[in-house]
Amino acid sequence: MPSPGRRGLDLANGVADRRHRLRRSVTFAVLALFVVAATANGLAWYATSRLTRIDPVSDSYPLRVLAVGAGATTVTLSAGPDAAEPGTFRLAWQGGHAKAGSVVSSGPMYVTRELSQVVGKLSPGVMAGIEPDAFTGDPFSSLGIAFSTVAVSTQLGPMPAWWITGTRSTWVILVHGLDGSRTDTLAVIPALFALGFPILAITYRNDAGAPNSPDRQSHLGATEWHDVEAAVAYAVAHGASGVVLFGYSLGGAMAAVTAEDSPLGGRVSGLVLDSPILSWQATLDFQGASHSFPQPLITLTESMLAWRTGMNYGRFDQLQREATLRARVLLIQGSADTIVPPATAEAFFRARPDLVAYLPVGGADHVSAIDTDPVGYRGALSRFLSDYP
Repeated sequence: MPSPGRRGLDLANGVADRRHRLRRSVTFAVLALFVVAATANGLAWYATSRLTRIDPVSDSYPLRVLAVGAGATTVTLSAGPDAAEPGTFRLAWQGGHAKAGSVVSSGPMYVTRELSQVVGKLSPGVMAGIEPDAFTGDPFSSLGIAFSTVAVSTQLGPMPAWWITGTRSTWVILVHGLDGSRTDTLAVIPALFALGFPILAITYRNDAGAPNSPDRQSHLGATEWHDVEAAVAYAVAHGASGVVLFGYSLGGAMAAVTAEDSPLGGRVSGLVLDSPILSWQATLDFQGASHSFPQPLITLTESMLAWRTGMNYGRFDQLQREATLRARVLLIQGSADTIVPPATAEAFFRARPDLVAYLPVGGADHVSAIDTDPVGYRGALSRFLSDYP
């Protein structure tokens, strides 16, 4: 029989061993939490860095040209991003571009589309891409419409803008989206020009040729909307009786904030919002869910983004601010949008049907409605703008 002393020693060793295991387990648990937290913070920091980095959109070439039809009237592309999207788009490749029209036929591995206006050499094996911005250059080189370049005075200095004269007293101010440029607005300029509107296609901070923000980072509209406000001031100072702000994606968000929060908001008599970010949080939730990110990581990213940019999510949430809406709105939204949730447009329309005219475009991706349904798009635009002086 073991002596009492031995038994007591065994109990003490047992207690000490249990304490050691517990201490070790707690230490490992805390370390694991730190690793998880560090990983989550790292992912959130990376995601917000990607969002705030100035990274102008350029053509990409994810599709391989499999065949070019006789007379270059058709092109067969490998299946891939946007290859089969309905509508008419710009087909781009290194050293050339063309108009890619309707889908003629498709299969699991290929898509054949109508082809026209080929510039450059297009042959099998070339890598190409479907681009939603149908035009490149400027209003004269791409559309034959005369314009001049003017400078809009802002907090950071003069911002270049394209100015096109018109016969009406209401100006239309065109505002491109995140990482875009004035060329993204070229597709709608002929319709506005034909209706007689003076047109101002603006740049804002960190655009090519425009002053940079102090940190050379995008603030996702939180500061950039003041450049839209400056464009309204420019229009009014140069004779505009009122303005219609026409914004794409983030440009749409900034247009709405300008109309609601600027002292010049009363001069904004209308808004045309194409694929607008109506709620930054809803958009971030939508993107996070589409990439299967856990909700805590999405929430952390949203908090970090607000801290890094100074973003006031309430200011950029039109679903919470619909009661304060004053201007008439033409809202255009594609059902296949992969950037902003189409459901937010439907909700915004239902909240204010007295002021919001809604054009849903089936099958259209982000800011591609004019490519998918050009007749419907231009018709809705003409009806909406017909009453403006």
